[in-house]
Amino acid sequence: TTSIVYGMQNRAVQGMLDFDFMCKRKKPSVEAMVFPFSGNHYVKFYWGTEEILMPVYTTTKEAVAKHPNVSVFINFASFRSVYETSMEAMGYPSIKTLGIIAEGVPEQQTRELIKTAEAKGVGMIGPATVGGIKPGCLRIGNTGGMLDNIVMSRLYRPGSVAYVSKSGGMSNELNNIVCRNSNGVYEGVAIGGDRYPGSRFLDHFLRYQDDSGAKMLLLLGEVGGTDEYDLIDAVKSGRITKPIVAWCVGTCASCFATEVQFGHAGAQARGDMETAAAKNKAMKEAGFHVPDSFDKLPEMIAKVYAQLVEEGVVVETPEGETPQVPMDYTWAKKLGMVRKPANFISSIADDRGEELKYCGVTISEVFAQEMGIGGVLSLLWFRRQLPRACTKFIEMILMVTADHGPAVSGAHNTIVTARAGKDLVSALCSGLLTIGPRFGGALDDAAKMFAAAHDSGVSAKDFIEKMKKTNQLIMGIGHRIKSLANPDQRVVIIKEYAKKHFKSTPTLDFALEVEQLTTRKRANLILNVDGCIAVAFVDMIRSCGAFSREECDDLMSFGCLNGLFVLGRSIGFIGHYLDQLRLKQPLYRHPWDDITYIQELAGN
Repeated sequence: TTSIVYGMQNRAVQGMLDFDFMCKRKKPSVEAMVFPFSGNHYVKFYWGTEEILMPVYTTTKEAVAKHPNVSVFINFASFRSVYETSMEAMGYPSIKTLGIIAEGVPEQQTRELIKTAEAKGVGMIGPATVGGIKPGCLRIGNTGGMLDNIVMSRLYRPGSVAYVSKSGGMSNELNNIVCRNSNGVYEGVAIGGDRYPGSRFLDHFLRYQDDSGAKMLLLLGEVGGTDEYDLIDAVKSGRITKPIVAWCVGTCASCFATEVQFGHAGAQARGDMETAAAKNKAMKEAGFHVPDSFDKLPEMIAKVYAQLVEEGVVVETPEGETPQVPMDYTWAKKLGMVRKPANFISSIADDRGEELKYCGVTISEVFAQEMGIGGVLSLLWFRRQLPRACTKFIEMILMVTADHGPAVSGAHNTIVTARAGKDLVSALCSGLLTIGPRFGGALDDAAKMFAAAHDSGVSAKDFIEKMKKTNQLIMGIGHRIKSLANPDQRVVIIKEYAKKHFKSTPTLDFALEVEQLTTRKRANLILNVDGCIAVAFVDMIRSCGAFSREECDDLMSFGCLNGLFVLGRSIGFIGHYLDQLRLKQPLYRHPWDDITYIQELAGN
């Protein structure tokens, strides 16, 4: 027997497949799923330890056509659409059993569904059911509960007790009770607690009577309805001869002054005959094995079962080895049974709770404290909530590095890419890939170079001589057009802010001493904006009190300064991209007169 499941009930389907595997079925009991709100696709499930693909169709018609051997339709649609989808399913001759899980189905629609099912010879379980189970064969929906309960109740192999229950939740309890007091469940069905269930007690007990595997029958009814009396008549007429243990829950209703509506729609007595006490009394008089109370039910089951064993009706066999089914990692971890190292570790952000957190600070607190982009950057980059003077300095870096006109290599590349019709991300990447030692990428090297020189105690003059002898450029020194007489205002802004707000600026002071000597050689060998940002940043992280000296050195080695340039300059690159689109600029082609074409190299 195989089925089609209507609705994206992945957990229920995986539970059915795990049950199948445990029962040693050759193939899964679910052949396909139907979900009308997405295109045809496949969903991955486990079959034991292997992964399989389950087809998902948008229509029941296509699913039935492509899987003609399916005879069970398990409908997880809501009460709003379950009527239409169930009526359609029953219109296909191959469908012989219909399970309706939804609660709250209008009674008029339920009665029409029942009428159609009877006319077409379709067995119907529900509405408002958890499903049914035939141990060792088939599980409908979530019947039987989690995998550990399946194992504990030994539902992976058939027993001798066949039951019918109104309640789905209580059917799981019955599985456990039967397992503890007999050789287990042969078949179990929860018909649902609505006033008009799709199948009645009698329907299933007649099947059990004719099934040689069911040796003992069990009924768990409830207050409300008269279906139990039909079963009583069948016993009195001799149609059902197998022993029946029965109980109707709801005997406490007599303790109330008025009739009580219990949880199920049909769980309310509409006359004396429908009370639980009256039905229990009638069943006992008809020869049913009825305990004095529900807590005596296990004892009664054990007593009747022992009698059947003694009479030779039930032949007990040794219990085989419990089959093993791999447990899902997520569930095993929840139970504390397994552990494994994570593939990723993150210490800066957490999106698992009620509110996003940046390094432990909730997003609402970020705005409440008006941290700004500098504060957010300090949390995500440095894992510190830096003082306001420091976060403002970070924002200043982003502002002064945002752009330097269209002529520099990064902006030029971005513009050319934009004019080639590429998207924003491609144009931005084209510009960012030019950042390096010759363009914008000197901040980290300048910070390391000046910090190391100052820390060594060398004088500015000796530092310059050393760099000259080793033929090294001093990173952060030099500008194409600016000089001491014509200073770069970006440098002025950064320098003045650092002097005013940082506790000390020894690295900046050392760099300025170097500048005084280099400008004697050439006027434009000034401390440029890259160098000024670099040395001021070193002084900021060393003097703010948030980092140890080792942590400061690590930050410089990690490339965070170049990261600030990349972040800031991205603002400008995106601006150039948008500007080109706004101006509707055509494809760029470099003019011939700006290219020197050489046919032969000199000396060849």
